[in-house]
Amino acid sequence: MTSHSDKPSKPAPYQVPLDGRPEPNQFRVLIADDQAANRLILSRLLNMTGYLTFEASDGQQALDCITSRATDLVIMDIEMPNMNGLEAIRQIRHLPDPRLASLPILAATGNPQAETQRELLDAGASDFLTKPFDTRVLLKTIARLLSPSPGPSPAFTSDSLRIKQSQSVKNSP
Repeated sequence: MTSHSDKPSKPAPYQVPLDGRPEPNQFRVLIADDQAANRLILSRLLNMTGYLTFEASDGQQALDCITSRATDLVIMDIEMPNMNGLEAIRQIRHLPDPRLASLPILAATGNPQAETQRELLDAGASDFLTKPFDTRVLLKTIARLLSPSPGPSPAFTSDSLRIKQSQSVKNSP
């Protein structure tokens, strides 16, 4: 696990304030991805926009992180060694602590297929984005998931996936 401060040019460990709460408007985001470069890029982007970040390189580390330190949101890559992101999401959703079990999870996948998207939502992902990310979409999605009434974006609900899939079948030659 690696932590980054809000100064992208000089990474430094993040330290939770003594009262255990972040400063106003500073949310703690766990970035779980097996690629160090992806974690670094996301950390720097989020740090520059005011988020506090820490990192995990596989699903088991992600589980260990959220159970040992305050976390407001998880960005979870799906393809990782040891424990993949899909299994980590399932395990998070079954944790006994209701706050942890309901933690917003943004799944990151390189597979834009409707079947993969449905599988992620069924496993408990709050929403998902396809890699590579559009920075504006990423930041808007994170802000929405951290808002008081988060939920999956209307374009990515299971019903809309079913509708999109049936439309693509109808439109097939």
